[in-house]
Amino acid sequence: MGGECVLRASDRRQEASRDTWFLQGWKSGKFLIKGSVAGGAVYLVYDQELLGPSDKSQAALKKAGEVVPPAMYQFSQYVCQQTGLQIPQLPAPPKIHFPIRDSWNAGI
Repeated sequence: MGGECVLRASDRRQEASRDTWFLQGWKSGKFLIKGSVAGGAVYLVYDQELLGPSDKSQAALKKAGEVVPPAMYQFSQYVCQQTGLQIPQLPAPPKIHFPIRDSWNAGI
């Protein structure tokens, strides 16, 4: 009878160590994914020169405004096609005109 209790206790320890290993791996994976997304965002900002002169930033913002809505529509169509779900048609996004050059250092 005593041997069974020892085996069960050791089995529990092995399961606990497996669970701990899995959780550590899961946390590490989440950290790597978040770090990759953050690194990609920093690279994109650097590559597009968004922190450079305001005319380049304004051109990049205008380009993003032209590219993002069609890309979102294509992605939603792809999801509908792959999953068979019907996504209701969303209203058009509002047109946002924010001249960066006019407000640059306006608070100083």
